[in-house]
This record gives sequence, structure tokens and C-alpha cells, in this order.
Amino acid sequence: AQKHYDVGKDLSWNKGDFDNALVELKKALEIRQSVWGMFHDETSKAFYEIGRALFAKKLYTDSLVAYRRCLRIRVTLYGKFHTETKNADHCVRLVVQAKGLYSAREINEAIDAIYKSIESEINGDTYRKAGRNAEAQLEYIKAAGIEEYFFGKTGEIISSINQKAGIKTPPPPGR
Repeated sequence: AQKHYDVGKDLSWNKGDFDNALVELKKALEIRQSVWGMFHDETSKAFYEIGRALFAKKLYTDSLVAYRRCLRIRVTLYGKFHTETKNADHCVRLVVQAKGLYSAREINEAIDAIYKSIESEINGDTYRKAGRNAEAQLEYIKAAGIEEYFFGKTGEIISSINQKAGIKTPPPPGR
């Protein structure tokens, strides 16, 4: 995992070869998730670097997904005010701005929404682990509602939250 991560980071930071960097970083992420799980610092680093490479390619929606996952892990591990969390927060702000929100108020509203969504998702996970499924579902629905309002009805984040809540993805139009 570390070799793929180091090669991917070098390709991204030093060579500007973002396509091959993403291949290596995604391999590193897959290995890290299988070894350490989702909520580990090394997994968050892989998401961070993937977000950075996607941002450089101007794939802002995909970049936002990667950075948000990094932020979710870091909020869970370290809290909102840790340096590593703040680094991810800063990157999320850059992506939100690149996606077209320019005023400080708009950016802050979007970032606050992400934090509220993360908080609801964490609460849902906690309730689910305690066997309190109704409360868990309510928290997931809150998180999904926030994500949908600010970032649209489709995407990896809202799909994974809806899956936790037991909400099926609607079929494509015309079916």
C-alpha cells in the first residue's frame, strides 16, 4: 500500500501525471481499506491525495467526494479542530469554490452543511451499532436531505447514506 501511495503521490506532486497517479493512489486506497478499514489515518491520506489529483484534473465533483470522505474520517478520528481535519476542510472549501460558490457566506453554508451531514451520518452509525435502527434511519435521512439540498440527488455520498438508511436508489427516468 505504501509503495503505491508513494508512487502516486510522486506522480501527482512532482510529475503532474494525474492519470497514473490516480491509478496508484486508488490501489493504495483499496489495500489500506482492506487492511485498516475506512476509519484510519492512512486511509484518510489516500482519499486526500486522490482528491488533490482529481482537483488538478478539474474533476471537482469527484474531488469533493474524495475530500469529503477524508474529512469524515478525520472528524471521526480527531475532531473538527485538529490540524489534519483543518487541512481537509481547506481543500473542501477550495473545491466548493471551484464548483461555483464564490461568496464567503455561500462557501461557509456549504461547508457547514457538510459538517451537519457528517454529524448526522456519525450519529446514525452510532445508533445502528447500538441496535437503535429507527433513530439511525432518521439520522441517515437527515444526512441525505442535507447532501441532496446542497449537492444534488445523485452521487457516491448520497447513495451510500441512502443505502445505510435503507432507501433504494430510484430507477433512471423512463423505466
